[in-house]
Amino acid sequence: MNTPKVSVIIPVYNTEEYVGETLNSIINQTLKDIEIIVINDGSTDNSLQIINEYAQTDNRIIVFSQENQGQSIARNKGFEYASGIYIYYMDSDDILELNALELCYLRSEDNNVDFVFFNANTIYESTQSDFQMNYHHFNISDKTYDGITLINYLLDTNQFFVPPYLNFIRKIYLDNLNLKFYPYIIHEDQLYTTLLYINAKKILYINEYLLKRRIRNASTMTNEISLFNFTCYITVFNQLKFYSLTQNKNIKQTIIKHTTKTLNAFIYNARNTSLNEKIAIIKGLINHKYFIHINLKSIIIFLFPILIKIKNLFKYKYE
Repeated sequence: MNTPKVSVIIPVYNTEEYVGETLNSIINQTLKDIEIIVINDGSTDNSLQIINEYAQTDNRIIVFSQENQGQSIARNKGFEYASGIYIYYMDSDDILELNALELCYLRSEDNNVDFVFFNANTIYESTQSDFQMNYHHFNISDKTYDGITLINYLLDTNQFFVPPYLNFIRKIYLDNLNLKFYPYIIHEDQLYTTLLYINAKKILYINEYLLKRRIRNASTMTNEISLFNFTCYITVFNQLKFYSLTQNKNIKQTIIKHTTKTLNAFIYNARNTSLNEKIAIIKGLINHKYFIHINLKSIIIFLFPILIKIKNLFKYKYE
């Protein structure tokens, strides 16, 4: 059997409204030499039926089912079955531009890179949503970068985006790195993509919008922040800290920078949590020795979120 050029891995959990459109965007890619590995992660709606109907009409689609274990385990299971030269992780409610896989494949082959990354547009399910996400990179040249240089620039300019669907990755690079998604947590992409970048020797940026990212009301990204988010972030930071113990100074400093940037963003966004949750978060930061990473502005806003409302009130009053 010939080795496919790309293995597209799609975890699916209760996305019956969108999974058909997602599969259509993969089936109709201009690059035809692909395999499409769909992991049904215990869906309770009609997602599996829809997937199976597509599989009956396209022999490139391979369907596996498991009890619901979360996105990390589903992605890892898909990777175990993958045989392509490259790996692309697709979410089951997004839409890939029809030339995306071919463009990524050709650019990867021409430049012999570990992975390429690109931009995405967003589709908002609700026009009333306050949640905004930007997946646009700027001031990055069309050349190859080493991972440490690139991730530091992206962190410094607030454009380090961790979703794996922005990356098209050479499988042998992942095999050699033995990189998997950490199970049973959310924010697992923070760990995965950080390790993906800092170990890479050659990365290429494609300045194209190759994905339409759907922002749904009931998704992990738009749910209100809770103590569980904090617990998962602590797991991510602890794993990165443990990894850094055997690494060089540049990697250690990069991991500290990532931890500091991510923690301050989380603390700012967690400003509307309850008092009990705020106390638990502060205790957790102290116990895990991460409080030192929080800057004064973030902690003030975290403790006194009304200051933002006061600031906005004065802003609107005098504009």
